Amino acid sequence: MSKRFLKAALYSIHKLFDRDVELSFKTRYDYEKGIKLAMTQLHGTGIQLSHINHLRERHIHTLIQQWQSQSLKPATIKNRLSQLRYVCRNIGKASIIPADNDRLGLSKRTYLPDRNKAIYNFDANRFTDPYIRLSVQLQQHFGLRREESIKFIASKADKGTDIELQASWTKGGIARTIPITTQAQRDLLNQIKYTIPTGHSLIPKDKNYRQQEHAYVAQVRVAGYHNLHGLRHAYAQQRYKVLTAKLSNNEGWDSPINGGLQLHDMTLIQRDIDYQARMKISEEMGHSRFSIVRVYLG
Repeated sequence: MSKRFLKAALYSIHKLFDRDVELSFKTRYDYEKGIKLAMTQLHGTGIQLSHINHLRERHIHTLIQQWQSQSLKPATIKNRLSQLRYVCRNIGKASIIPADNDRLGLSKRTYLPDRNKAIYNFDANRFTDPYIRLSVQLQQHFGLRREESIKFIASKADKGTDIELQASWTKGGIARTIPITTQAQRDLLNQIKYTIPTGHSLIPKDKNYRQQEHAYVAQVRVAGYHNLHGLRHAYAQQRYKVLTAKLSNNEGWDSPINGGLQLHDMTLIQRDIDYQARMKISEEMGHSRFSIVRVYLG
């Protein structure tokens, strides 16, 4: 393996993402890390590219074969291909990766959960850092992603009846609105605005986003969790019950993964209510694909 060629290739990847203004900071970081890993793996097979622009279709197939030989999950391989597709579009080579995963020998991804991953009975007081404690409470009460909860600026987001997440805070850079429907949500927003200076995010003045994210991850592990994405699951399930009640004259029900009605047990009216509730939750949680809410609701 030529270390000189690999070093040059990795630098070309860094330069590509360094001037990227489309992706959020975290997504850009994750994509750059993933593409650098793919390039390193290519070099490990004896393919010594010196620049990301030298990527060819045969190299994509080599990577897929290597990932499959490592027994990676299909979902993991598809996530890596998604990163490669993004890069190929940006270097003018979108055609070297088929848009249809079936043509690459990969089955379609399903979003059917095998268990309920929701985190209930959550105690935020286990987090000693006041900034991180407020961030995890935002995840608990509004279903925010980690990056969104860290970059959150209450004085800008709070619009009275809802919160508006700016594009620079969100995954994929898509702004969205989440309604304020509970007293706990209102109390949390008031607490943040009382604690954090106007115009400031939940990142301390002496840290940047990456440093605060590392501190967040460390505190989550100390608190006994692998991650807190389960708070997002719990939020979605709670919203489902509230929305189905609102749409059915207070005859709502739990989500299927929580023991509620299964689709085959629903009446036509209930199926329509289920659909409307899922569409609303998908919108609030920032998912462009309706099918993804199955992960949270079953």
